[in-house]
Amino acid sequence: MSCNIILDKSDGVYLAGETLSGRVEITNCRAINIHYLTLIIKGSANVRWTESETYKEDGKKKTKSVTYSAHEHYLNSRTILFGQENGPSIQLPAGSHSYTFTCVLPHSLPGSMFGIYGKIEYKAQVKFDVPWTYDDNFNRVFKVLPNVDLNQEPSLRMASVTERVQKFCSWSCTMSPAVITITLPQTGFLRKDIIPIGIRISNSSSVEVTGVQVKLIKSVSFKSTTPKVKERKERTKIVFQTFNLVGRTNNRNIDINARLAIPLTPPTCEQSSSIKTIYYVEVAVYVSGCHKTTRTTTPITIGTFPIVPDGNRNMDMSQLLGFQAMQQSAIVNQAIFSGSIASIATAPSASVIDEEAPPPSYSEVVYGWKNNEKAYQSSTASSS
Repeated sequence: MSCNIILDKSDGVYLAGETLSGRVEITNCRAINIHYLTLIIKGSANVRWTESETYKEDGKKKTKSVTYSAHEHYLNSRTILFGQENGPSIQLPAGSHSYTFTCVLPHSLPGSMFGIYGKIEYKAQVKFDVPWTYDDNFNRVFKVLPNVDLNQEPSLRMASVTERVQKFCSWSCTMSPAVITITLPQTGFLRKDIIPIGIRISNSSSVEVTGVQVKLIKSVSFKSTTPKVKERKERTKIVFQTFNLVGRTNNRNIDINARLAIPLTPPTCEQSSSIKTIYYVEVAVYVSGCHKTTRTTTPITIGTFPIVPDGNRNMDMSQLLGFQAMQQSAIVNQAIFSGSIASIATAPSASVIDEEAPPPSYSEVVYGWKNNEKAYQSSTASSS
């Protein structure tokens, strides 16, 4: 017997709020006795990790393994395709059978993801309820993108300026500080967008700035509920750009325009209470001598619905995407700072390394889960 769950989208990727549809095709060479045939469409989050903890027993220190976990259900749709749930045993005749189905995905669903400490997964499952023996189950995993409308938060279309004053000595030292200013024209973006980042370093100290690295960071938090509430985080450098400033920082003011291209990474997702995905831009400033690297961060949101003018909310998706392309071109080409701030081509003449870290596989391009899924499965297997 064979059973195939065929979705209307060949890539199996759906936006929360869309309608999932497809068909179930069954081929059996002989008649099968079953109670009923059902299709279950479900989605859930599972968090799990194990830690070693010490405790005292009879005055002696001992170590035990504690497993932290959490589970959430988001979707559970059941459709009887053949037979009756509480009816008598019937025969599914030999031959080929086809059943169509539809399911409206809730607008508030969190996005699919796989991480080291947990996952959010959606699947369609066909279940053969067979009398007096184990049931046969056939699964088809599909992906969900969260519905993140960048227009719902007005601050995402506004420019962001972050300033950091850094002293390179103790509090009693009289050395002048360096002031690091990070400017973004907006903080709401789509995948494949370019993030223009303006960096000004006003260095009044005697410490040389040797380099700058600009990074897009994905931070995923996993929260357990059993045996108690606890959190773990998984931090990933998605893409970065490096500027070598050694020997090129005679000027007190260093001006850099960086550009980070957002790859096909999962959008920002905070709909789940167990697993949340956020992003931020980090600017690391490296200096000479025994001084710590100065790191400045700016939160951003990666959405699935582009920012549009207030008077154009009724545009269809093709119009929206066209508008987004024009808007992105304008953002990238505009000056990050007004006045005398120069581009990276003129001040300073720094060498640039522009890389993605690490290069994604095909499945990681779609959702970044092939390697993480293996890590998650390995983690759960070792803790079970």
